[in-house]
Amino acid sequence: MTGHDAATIAASTPETGAEELWRATAEAAESSDQVKSPFPALPFAAEPRMLSTVAHELRGPLTALVTSAELLVEDFDTLPPNQMRDMVTTMHRGALWLHGLVENLLCAATIRDGRFQIHRQTVALEDVIEEVRPVVAPILGQKGHRLETSTKGAIPDISADPRRIGQVLVNLIGNASKYTDDPCAIELMLAIHGDSVRITVADRGPGIPAGSEDQLFDPFFRSTSAARSAKEGVGLGLSIVRSIVDAHDGRVGAANRRGGGACFWFELPLIVLAPTPPASRAQTT
Repeated sequence: MTGHDAATIAASTPETGAEELWRATAEAAESSDQVKSPFPALPFAAEPRMLSTVAHELRGPLTALVTSAELLVEDFDTLPPNQMRDMVTTMHRGALWLHGLVENLLCAATIRDGRFQIHRQTVALEDVIEEVRPVVAPILGQKGHRLETSTKGAIPDISADPRRIGQVLVNLIGNASKYTDDPCAIELMLAIHGDSVRITVADRGPGIPAGSEDQLFDPFFRSTSAARSAKEGVGLGLSIVRSIVDAHDGRVGAANRRGGGACFWFELPLIVLAPTPPASRAQTT
């Protein structure tokens, strides 16, 4: 799958619906927009601890991948099907996670260098969500989470880049799952909010430390909350969410939710259709 946050594992795999979402849509684009970079004009190596953090993030899933692959190679003929399935599942999750990390790093680099673009087309958000489901399913399944969606009223089509909006959803859903330890639902809600559509991802994690709601979307930001800072991460996912939404002339935000947990939301403008000119009447002479 081309350019998605967590999709293709092998180039030889048949293309799925999720892969279709992530294929570049430039040939069908109605417009192309650029976004101003929130990243400092410095190479990533200049960011303190950046390289060591990325290396640490890569080491865990890579170790799991190598270990599982070695066991499969050595004991392929004797492994019972259930153990083989568990190993392949572990490899699949690790590969998805690594693919997502690499895609976020590449996306951050294009934003920083001023080369990031979106390619708009008419999009039904419900279709984007359905394409995202199989992508996030292995991520959610690791902790026993499930994705529950709800829609308030009819949601019209919007003008957006489906690949990038899918990337936003994957980052937000993955973030919600990361900070929610107990098996429960990660909620995804759609509603009209003024002249925009608001998409909210809600979790039941430790919540957001007071005063850090806006900083969460800054590159490399690490929360001072012990419950949140204990989680590993490079600190790019939410900043990329903001950059993509900014490129769509939208807004992002975060807040604590009643009963515990956090809500991360973003808004995208609704399509403004030009009025249809009245039919001209035939003149009589």
